Amino acid sequence: MGETARVTLSDVAERAGVSIATASRALAGRGELGLATRERVLAAATALGYDRGTSSRGRPSTLDTRLIELVLGSFDDAWTDEVTAGARRSAFEHGYDLVLTLERDDPADDWPARVATRRPSGVILGLIRPTRRQLTELRGLRIPLVLLDPRSDPNGELASVGTTDHQGGYDAGAHLAATGLGRFAVITGTPRFRFGKAREEGFRRAIAEHAPGAPVTRVDVGWDGAGLSTAIPDLFSGDRTPVGVFACNDAMALAVYPAARRAGLRIPADISVIGFDDEPRSIVASPPLTSVHQPLGAMAARAVALVHEMRARGGEHFDRIELPTRLVLRQSTLATPPRTVN
Repeated sequence: MGETARVTLSDVAERAGVSIATASRALAGRGELGLATRERVLAAATALGYDRGTSSRGRPSTLDTRLIELVLGSFDDAWTDEVTAGARRSAFEHGYDLVLTLERDDPADDWPARVATRRPSGVILGLIRPTRRQLTELRGLRIPLVLLDPRSDPNGELASVGTTDHQGGYDAGAHLAATGLGRFAVITGTPRFRFGKAREEGFRRAIAEHAPGAPVTRVDVGWDGAGLSTAIPDLFSGDRTPVGVFACNDAMALAVYPAARRAGLRIPADISVIGFDDEPRSIVASPPLTSVHQPLGAMAARAVALVHEMRARGGEHFDRIELPTRLVLRQSTLATPPRTVN
């Protein structure tokens, strides 16, 4: 005789005629729910034989904690804000609670062990590439693991959710070339992460196609833009013609602004600037920054949904899911052919 399929929270919600989130709150005794709704959900769970987290011997079950662990490298930047908001919204919609874990900058910190103590339903790693030891520990939990915007190529070992980095870089290059500029620079972050390489490759491909023969100078600085105060003036040390600059994130693009002002250069008359991320501060920059928008909130929401899907069907998932970027045009790039700097 075949094994009976395990009843899921989705089954209970469907039988009770409520959302998964409502069913989860009713079973956990949380939230403002009407008595009739709560009783309907409890009755559905009983009728279906739903395991609410305790085995027949009274031991806690690890099958359905309804927790998703989001592991991040920091909690204090715009990237984290958007990711957390998107993950929280999707977790609520799918009937999970979201737990945030900080990857401390300490080799002795065993964050996978901290994750294991909470027995989550799945783990999402935001901008984190686990070590081989950490990956072994996480896989030992036998729960879905998803990389969000991974720094290195997962090489088919883990499921991942990201954005079309190569296409975003290409769109930036095509736009700068279309303004009539004759030389370009790409600001890459160090260390060299997977997404930075893809953005640079896309940019260079666009310049080669739309401005064949035009020089492209690579500027290597930290991802926060440190070092641009000298790099920007150097771009004009032997050539005073305007330059189109693509920075592989908004932090580096916005760091061009003070460096350009100190060098007596104008944006966009002397330097056209495009960033990548479309952070909220790009809108209030002076002039507002043209940027490649990556849908961070939607990416995080998709990562949560992927954890839910992997739990529902069982087994591991090694595909990469990419959500599209789009170029948001503002006033930091030229709309007409440039002129020579006096």
